[in-house]
Amino acid sequence: MLEDGMIRSGSGSGNTPTHRSRSMSAAGKEVSANSDDKASQGVVMALLCGHALSASLLLVVNKWALQALPYVWVLTTMQFVPAVVLVGLAGSMGLVEVEALKMRKLIAFFPAAGMFFITMTAGNAVVKHSNVDTFIVMRALVPIPAAFLETVALGEPCPRPSSWAGLCTLVLGSLCFASANRGIAIRSASWVCLFLVMMPVDAVLIKHVINTTGLPAWSLVLYQNLIAGSLGIVCIFIFELNTAAARADFSERLRTGGISTWTPVLLSCFLGISVSFFQMKVRRIVSSTAFMVLGVSNKLLALLINQLTMPSNNSFMSVSSVLVSIGGAVCFQQTVKGKGISQAPSTKTESSGANPKAYIAMLAGLVWAGILNVSEKMN
Repeated sequence: MLEDGMIRSGSGSGNTPTHRSRSMSAAGKEVSANSDDKASQGVVMALLCGHALSASLLLVVNKWALQALPYVWVLTTMQFVPAVVLVGLAGSMGLVEVEALKMRKLIAFFPAAGMFFITMTAGNAVVKHSNVDTFIVMRALVPIPAAFLETVALGEPCPRPSSWAGLCTLVLGSLCFASANRGIAIRSASWVCLFLVMMPVDAVLIKHVINTTGLPAWSLVLYQNLIAGSLGIVCIFIFELNTAAARADFSERLRTGGISTWTPVLLSCFLGISVSFFQMKVRRIVSSTAFMVLGVSNKLLALLINQLTMPSNNSFMSVSSVLVSIGGAVCFQQTVKGKGISQAPSTKTESSGANPKAYIAMLAGLVWAGILNVSEKMN
């Protein structure tokens, strides 16, 4: 207090040497902080753009791949297994930072990765049995339950009324887009229900695992793809290639399909690796609901580009409905607290293991998916 009083009494304008040096130091720190903020914002934008491009292309490529190789479980698994091989090799060569596998963290990550595999399979099944319009509407509904779940489970602030208005606008625009095109196909209604139940839970659970395991991005990619890929291999031989006839048909398609079959399948594998990396980096930064909204806006942006540049339904209703949905996503991002950046309290202690409830939810989803797969073959 004495020093503060002496500084104040030295000069009314505050131009003493002590004051000037402190001002220069504070200004230097401010400039440095602003530079860091700009750099971090640039990194965030690069990650968002990378995720947007990868996720948008993956939807189209998966539809293409399933037409050439109509095996949902196989295609989903093929998006995980190559990532394990490439990340493992890159880590062993020191090209990327990958921690050694630890059983405790594998156990903690298993339900999240398992549920992610189930939701990916359900999404691919909707694309296979239905149309892209149905998938877009389904995907647009996910942020609403995700917002409730992360408020309760992760401590994120509940969206404001203006943010809810943005989410509702997003859903409304998606419904209008579907009605302006081929409409919503109900053939895949059971898979849609599975997706809508599992994906919000999975989004919150993965966010929790990312916050508590302390793993770098490439390690998260390795853990998720290793668990999901291993589970996928088991499911392939239980649900899809479980008969000699199915295995013979699968082999025949690969052997005789040529470039028209291998091109979309290999592209799907590559984009699976890209999406895995970008989504882990983005999930660490943004809230679960913001990530779900980002996923919808990515696909809507791809649809808009497709409608404006390629022969398709580019009617006023179709294009304007996509613009309305994108406007709803932007409204949510601008009005939610922190503009989508995660506001949940940071966790410094690592999780000692997975919650038994998470395992129960994952197993329930797996059984549900298995029943749907068996019922399809019976019909």
